Amino acid sequence: MKDALGIEITRTDFRVLMEADPVRLFVQSGDFRQEFIPQIGIDTAAGLDRTVSTGRPVLEAHTDFDRITWREWSTGWAKVYRVDVHSDHLAFCVRASGSGNVDTVRYFDTIAASTHLEHFALTKHFNDHGRTPARVYSRGSVPAFTSLLCPDPTSHARQTFAPHEYAQVSVNADLDYHGGNFVASPPMLAFAVTSAPERQWWVMGLAVEPGQHHFSELEYLGGSDFALSLNCWGALRVDESYSPPGIIMVPGRNAAAAFTAYTGILRSTGRAPTPAREPVAWWKRPILSGWGHQAYQGDLFRIRSTAERQPDNAVYTLCTQTNYADIVARMDAAGLPFGTLIIDARWFLAGGRKDVDAGRWPDLPGFVAEQHRAGRRVVLWWGPWDGEGVPADECVRWHPDQELHPNRAGRLAKFGTPQPGAKLGVDITLEAVRDRIRVQVRQLLGSGPGCVNADGLKIDHQAATPGLYGMQFPPGSRRLFGVEAAHEIQLVVYQAAKDTKPDALIIGQSPNPYFADVQDMLRLGDIYAHRADTVLPEMEFRAQMARAADPGMLIDTDGWPLPSLKAWREYAVSQPALGVPSLYYASHLDTTGEAFRPEDFTLLRRLWQEGGDGLTRESAAGRARAAMT
Repeated sequence: MKDALGIEITRTDFRVLMEADPVRLFVQSGDFRQEFIPQIGIDTAAGLDRTVSTGRPVLEAHTDFDRITWREWSTGWAKVYRVDVHSDHLAFCVRASGSGNVDTVRYFDTIAASTHLEHFALTKHFNDHGRTPARVYSRGSVPAFTSLLCPDPTSHARQTFAPHEYAQVSVNADLDYHGGNFVASPPMLAFAVTSAPERQWWVMGLAVEPGQHHFSELEYLGGSDFALSLNCWGALRVDESYSPPGIIMVPGRNAAAAFTAYTGILRSTGRAPTPAREPVAWWKRPILSGWGHQAYQGDLFRIRSTAERQPDNAVYTLCTQTNYADIVARMDAAGLPFGTLIIDARWFLAGGRKDVDAGRWPDLPGFVAEQHRAGRRVVLWWGPWDGEGVPADECVRWHPDQELHPNRAGRLAKFGTPQPGAKLGVDITLEAVRDRIRVQVRQLLGSGPGCVNADGLKIDHQAATPGLYGMQFPPGSRRLFGVEAAHEIQLVVYQAAKDTKPDALIIGQSPNPYFADVQDMLRLGDIYAHRADTVLPEMEFRAQMARAADPGMLIDTDGWPLPSLKAWREYAVSQPALGVPSLYYASHLDTTGEAFRPEDFTLLRRLWQEGGDGLTRESAAGRARAAMT
C-alpha cells in the first residue's frame, strides 16, 4: 500500500512503513515501533562514506514478497537499496558501484556530506595518535528497545546489554571485551532486541552469501542512538561493485525462538548449508580429555607455585604417552565407560607441521591401537592457524601502521602481542598450505604404513583466525581473513578427514549455521567461569544458542576449567541433558587443587552407563540429580 505519507506493508505479526523525506524505515509489532535510518555506509581506506543525495522509495509487488527500492549517492559509491518484506521477516540490503579497500561497513547510521567537517588530525590526535571513528561524525537510529542479547559467550558471562552499551560477535578474541570472547568462533552473526522480553523479541542478523564472509566481527555500537558495524580492516579489495552482507529482521516470542527463525531463514535461502547428517554411534559416547589433568600437573593456574614463577610451557610438556596411559588406567580402575579419548595439546613438535613428538609419544600408533582394542576411539587436538615450522611466505604476517590504523591491545593479545613481521597464521588460500594440511590429516587418521590411525580431530584456537589491522598477505594469496578464512581452513581439514576416514569425528567450536558442513559436533567450552559455585547458567545459555544456530548439531558439553568441585558435580549431572558428557580431570581440579572422591566417579559411572548410547542420558541425569538432593 502507498499513500501520500509513504509506503505501508502489513503482515500478520508486524507492519513496515517507509517514509520518503527523509527516507526512514519503521518496523512495528504491537507496542514496539523501531525507526531505522535505512542506510549502509561503506568506509574505505581512503575515507568515510558520506551521503550526498537520496532518491524516493518505490514499491514493487512480487509473487511471495513486496520490495521497496531506492537509490542513493555518496562520496564513494552509487547505491541501490532494497527492503524485501516477506510473510515472516524482512531483509535489507544494498548493491554499491565503486572501488576501494573496504575498512568498515556501517548499518543504520548516516554521515551527511553537506555538514561533514573532518577533524584536523595534526592537532586533534597530536597526543593519542589515533583516528576519529565514524561514530563521532554519524547520526544513528534511536533505539525503541530496552534490552539487547548477544549470543557470543564471554569470560564474564555478559550477554544482556542496555541500548547505550557496546556488544560484539566475532570469530576472533577481543580480550578488552568482558574478559574475552574466544569460545564461539564465530557465533551467530546477530543480536536480539526487545522492549517486552516476556512476549516478543526481534533479531537483527547478517544475511551473507556463501563465500562472502569477508569480515571478522559484527559490532553493536550503542549510545543515544545505535548502529551496527562490520570490521574488514581495509583488507577487502573491491573493484567496480560490492554487495555487503544484508540484514535480516525477524520476530520471535523469545530470543531463542527469534534466533532459531533467523537461522532457519539462512538455510531456506541457501545462505547456510543443510548437510545430510548421519551421526555415527560412537560419536555420542562420553568423552575423556587429558587437558585438565595436564593443567593440574603443570599448575597452570598457579595454585601451588610461588608468585615468582614465570609463565612456562609445563602444561604442554605433560602431553606424553606415559601420562595419558596413566589417565586411562585411572579411569579404568574407576570403571568409567568413556568411549572417546582426546589427546589434547600438545602431542606434536611444531604446531604448523603437526609432526608427532616421538620424545613424548614414542609410539602414538601403538597407543591408539591399544585404545581401539579396548573399544575406544581417539581424537587428536588440532590448532588450525599455527604457523610454527611453516615458511613465512606461506603465512599472513603482521606489518602494522599503528599511527593510522591502531589495534586495541585486547585484539592483539590473541596473537601474542606480535612484533612487526610476525606470523599471524597460515594462508589457507595457498596450495602449498592446503596440500600440507591434507597430508597431515592423512598421516594422522589413515591406517597405512607410517600412519597414526586416530579417529578424529578437536579443532581449537579458531579465535586465532587472521583479522586485524596490518595484515600482509603473501604473493599468490586470495587474501582471505576473518569468518570466511575460518570456514575455509576448517573445510580443507574436514574434507581431508572424511576422504581418509568417513566416520572421522570433527569437533568444532563454531555455533554458526554457516559452519554446519565443516563440523560434526560443537564444543561449548572453554568455560572460564566468573562464579565459583556454578557454571550451569552459562553452559545452558551456550547450549541454547548452539541449538538455535543448528538444531541438528551434536554438542560436546566440554568441562574445563571448572571453578570448584561443587560446580563440577552440578555440571556433571547436568551435562547429559545438554549433549555428550565430557570429563577433563583424572584426580584433582586444576583451579583449586580439590581432589576427586570415589563417589564422584561412581556418579559419573552411573550417568554414563545408564545413558551409554547418548539417547537416554537425560532421564539418567534426572535420577542422579534426585539422588544428590
